[in-house]
Amino acid sequence: MSAITGKTKDGRESKHTLDNTGPRRFLVVDFDEGDLDDHAATAASPRRLAALVCALYSGNKSLHGWFLVDGLPEEKVLKFFRYAVSLGADRATWTRSQLVRLPDGLRDENGTRQRVFFEFQVFGDGVMR
Repeated sequence: MSAITGKTKDGRESKHTLDNTGPRRFLVVDFDEGDLDDHAATAASPRRLAALVCALYSGNKSLHGWFLVDGLPEEKVLKFFRYAVSLGADRATWTRSQLVRLPDGLRDENGTRQRVFFEFQVFGDGVMR
């Protein structure tokens, strides 16, 4: 986020707008169809186009893959996302202001932890360790 609030398209102030969303560092890909094994296999597939740095369980039914896209040309990120959608990813996460599950976060409705299946540390220099 680039600011606490921003203006919506109709001019209202809100904490959830494109106006207060900064450049994309990660692209979150959310798979809902099938079981977790299907999600894991599908999320691993597009990683040749972008680095999969985190996979987390939503606490309900889906796996969310966090891909590092910082510094990649927008055309390459869009190509990557279109490929992920062709594999069954939810189109909604293309919008930079779309709410997504956070690693080790809690679901609002039931407090279930959004468990991290694996994670790489990404440092300011862009290196994963």
